[in-house]
Amino acid sequence: MCFPLEPQKNPKSNNGNSGQTGPVPPSPRDGPSPPVPSIRNPEEPAHRDAGPFAKTRSRRFLFFLIPLFCCSFFAVILTGKGFGLSWDEAYYYQPSRDAAGWLSRVLFSGNRPLSTREIDIAWEEIRELPSLVKICLGTSSLLFEGILDPLIALRIPSAAAFSLTLILIFLLAYRSFGWFPALFAVLSYALMPRIWGHAHIAAAESITVLLYLAVVLCFIKGLDRPWASVALGVVFGLALVTKINCVFLPAILLPWAHIYHRKKYANNFFAMVFLSPVIMVLAWPWLWPDPAKRFLEYLYFFASHQMTAVFYMGEKFNYGDTAAPWHYPFLMTLVTLPPLVLLFSLAGAIESLAGIRRRPLHVLFLWAALLTLLIAAIPASPKYDGVRLFLPAFPFIAILAGGGLHALLKKLPKGPPLHRAVYWKDIIAVTGLVLLLLTAGFSLVRSHPHSLSYFNIFIGGIRGAYEKGMETTYWGEAVNNHVLEVLNELPEGSEIKTLALHDKVFDLLKDWGRLRDDLVLNRASPPFDYHLLLVRKGFFARPESCLYSSWPSLKVFEYREVPLVILYKTGAPFEKAWPAFGRKNENEAEKH
Repeated sequence: MCFPLEPQKNPKSNNGNSGQTGPVPPSPRDGPSPPVPSIRNPEEPAHRDAGPFAKTRSRRFLFFLIPLFCCSFFAVILTGKGFGLSWDEAYYYQPSRDAAGWLSRVLFSGNRPLSTREIDIAWEEIRELPSLVKICLGTSSLLFEGILDPLIALRIPSAAAFSLTLILIFLLAYRSFGWFPALFAVLSYALMPRIWGHAHIAAAESITVLLYLAVVLCFIKGLDRPWASVALGVVFGLALVTKINCVFLPAILLPWAHIYHRKKYANNFFAMVFLSPVIMVLAWPWLWPDPAKRFLEYLYFFASHQMTAVFYMGEKFNYGDTAAPWHYPFLMTLVTLPPLVLLFSLAGAIESLAGIRRRPLHVLFLWAALLTLLIAAIPASPKYDGVRLFLPAFPFIAILAGGGLHALLKKLPKGPPLHRAVYWKDIIAVTGLVLLLLTAGFSLVRSHPHSLSYFNIFIGGIRGAYEKGMETTYWGEAVNNHVLEVLNELPEGSEIKTLALHDKVFDLLKDWGRLRDDLVLNRASPPFDYHLLLVRKGFFARPESCLYSSWPSLKVFEYREVPLVILYKTGAPFEKAWPAFGRKNENEAEKH
């Protein structure tokens, strides 16, 4: 809604009557009249203020956003039983609890553990994971483990981060496109099966995406409000202690601001350069003994770290071999997002490019998604584990999908009302939401709880991905309750060797009582009565390949007829067989 400025009083009208007030009508010689000034932000759509939040927008926002958070949060928590304990969850569990316990002693104990030795004991382990994720996961685990299942207690922060991300997506999309496109963007993100899967895993990904979006929102607000620049400095500092991906945020925001808001981003720049590093050091106790040296060690870890193996398009990459091709992040995005979301996001990207001079925010969303994928595509970037290493691109793709719906509605004529204030555009918008719910929602429900193994119809689903040589599982969450039930039915004292899986996962499962105490897992020397294999072909060496290609399975755990986890009855005969398994057979097994 536009609010024109007050018309000026005219002491003399054009017909010579003095004292008459009102706007001066243009003279034919003056040419066309100038546009009426407006106090509305020119980037914001005109229909926005005419929407349901016109009068009491803030209050009605709460009436919508609070239920959105609650519904999405409890939906994640209540559907988490099908996801097994993943590799990173077992890896982070005890270090996160140690870090949270240290923080508790600092805040609430008289004997504060602030010596270098005490800091290192609590924070040195997996120092490649900065402090924020450790504190969130560890605090949740310590607070709720006595009340809830230990795995649910550990996963609460990821569920909360997912729900808060939906709110930020709505706010960013509403600012640019209006009510219906913003809701479409929220659903586009929430119904991405891979995103849904990561929301159930207690790792860094969901929290990183939340901080990524929060920095972008604070940066936008900081262009006009000094207090938001201060908030930006704090939030970006916290983002830096979340995951290494957030280091690249200035490469997204500063070039965009220099092009579109050259005179307005100075506060943001100084906040990110001077305030954020201070927040980063304060929020990461491991840096305290020697901030500069330890931060360089943190960067060096990622510069020198051996890349994890991945099976991609029928070949195994990394681990001393060639890195996965540059197109890995682009192809994985293409084949793991719901098709309708991809189509609408493509329309939103085209609309952003068409309005590249007039719509800075639209360009920012496109630039953020594209640059995140481009950084993941460079040869030095790690490429493995599905889409999780470039997951921050996905909320911007969802916002672009909302922009695609907005572009479609703009091109349609409004037409006569069907009933009072209901127009054809409203029908089209609702139809788009319903189609999204039906298609993407069907994919989400169908893939649950194997959401991290979802592939779309562009590659033929998970079966087509399997046949084309893609890695169909990687994180070990497929070892879920169904698998554990079968393991618990094995004979007493059975000795089990796990392959392409993390030993700590099974140590924790035994500690939590999910595996029988008499089962012997991963002892040092063979023979083993059973082998449990995760079909993560990037990790296949000679024993895995021998099992997979030539040994009869005892139980196969499948999703859409694709094996994810396989249990084998082995013993001494297998220990004699696999060393003779030739390289030729191994290559054939990997192509199987």
